[in-house]
Amino acid sequence: ALIGKKGQHIKELARFAGASIKIAPSDSPDAPERMVIITGPPEAQFKAQGRIFGKLKEENLFTAKEEVKLETHIKVPAAAAGRVIGKGGKTVNELQNLTSAEVIVPRDQTPDENDEVFVKIIGHFFASQTAQRKIREIIQQVKQQEQKNQQGAPTPSQHTK
Repeated sequence: ALIGKKGQHIKELARFAGASIKIAPSDSPDAPERMVIITGPPEAQFKAQGRIFGKLKEENLFTAKEEVKLETHIKVPAAAAGRVIGKGGKTVNELQNLTSAEVIVPRDQTPDENDEVFVKIIGHFFASQTAQRKIREIIQQVKQQEQKNQQGAPTPSQHTK
């Protein structure tokens, strides 16, 4: 239902959202769920997620009373993962209380080739969207802090005797 004939729905969705959308192969023939991989700027990802969620509702893949939980994995720079967790888990707990989504930052994760790790978010659509936005804000703060630190660091030519 989501893919469409010859991938037509996915192609239209990708064009609409301005994101790359791929559907991962099924783990087993009986598996009711498949992972959808959305790549692009945050706003494009949100648009695509919204449309996919709407399509699932439209296809009656769950009842109106049923709370559908989405599992979202977002890439976070390894340097920012600690800030997402916070001291003693404070930030991640606040994030979960604020959004009603479960936020999981695996501690034993090895960063990928881009020095990024995955943060898992589980919750209904709006909770997931809010958690993603908050995590992106934290990442932005970390990047700004890193830029300030780089600008403030003396270069060898600035050393005086």
